[in-house]
Amino acid sequence: MRYSAVAGSLAALAGLLGKLGADGDSNALQYMDTQCQSSSLSGSCTLVSSVVRALCLVLMLSANGLMLNFFVKGLHETDSLTATVTSAAVNFMLSAAGGLFFFQEHLPTRWFFGATVILVGMAFLLHGDAAVQAEDDQKTKKE
Repeated sequence: MRYSAVAGSLAALAGLLGKLGADGDSNALQYMDTQCQSSSLSGSCTLVSSVVRALCLVLMLSANGLMLNFFVKGLHETDSLTATVTSAAVNFMLSAAGGLFFFQEHLPTRWFFGATVILVGMAFLLHGDAAVQAEDDQKTKKE
């Protein structure tokens, strides 16, 4: 299940990088532009901004490629339902945290209710997986 969690983390990172690369009005890019204007590079700030945005998009594609690699490993590690739910839940939570931290996105109360339902569902799923794994281990020992 570790690989599925890593895949979800990489998916969230890819989403943040994609948003940074595609959204020229983000606070991070505005901060970089402000720093650029006050430095010796003030004449080429537009070029620097374009290069950083393009780099973010390339890094997004790389993170997506790595995410797929880890997700496939996660599918080999456990059943497809557990791998998918784990990856999606980690992606969901980290994307929200990244949106709040990097883009100052505010989440409604309804979002927190939905996130709680997802986490409770994850707990049930993981608890059920642990019980099935313990049962399989006992059967293997008896044979």
